[in-house]
Amino acid sequence: MFKTAIMLALAAMLVIGITAGYAEEKATPVETPWFDLENCGMCKHLMAEEGLMDHMTWENYVVGTGMMSVTVVAPGWEEKYKEMSAAMDATGKKLMAGEQMYLCGFCQSFGMLFATGKVKWEEVETKAGYVSLMTSTDPETIKMIQTHAQRTIDEYKKMETEHEGHEH
Repeated sequence: MFKTAIMLALAAMLVIGITAGYAEEKATPVETPWFDLENCGMCKHLMAEEGLMDHMTWENYVVGTGMMSVTVVAPGWEEKYKEMSAAMDATGKKLMAGEQMYLCGFCQSFGMLFATGKVKWEEVETKAGYVSLMTSTDPETIKMIQTHAQRTIDEYKKMETEHEGHEH
């Protein structure tokens, strides 16, 4: 999921204009949900392959200089995950080319963090998935990353709870 980080970083300035344009189109201001897997131009790729979300986990942690994300993909689903990641990369290229699209709160925040120019991104592919670090040496940027991480943790818990509630 986070292979798009570099492209989002380059497109971060576009994000500000894109979301502003989207807000102007709305007759009534509506708060953008943190995650919008069905409508977000980036996140919708997660739902494109039926069952993928049920065969991967995504954990986020606040760390001393930012955040760490751990994505684990179930055996047999690696290719579907890579296809989804490639689709996200293609969407990132469209953003960089100036295409306007709706992005959820997470994707907007993620892009804006990179827009600071003070974020370091590292990603390691493991046998089971990916470990990603978003860090900074700037105290204010660290606080922004940690705030993003904590909101992501909280919103993901809400999303999981809602999903479990629909299964019963």
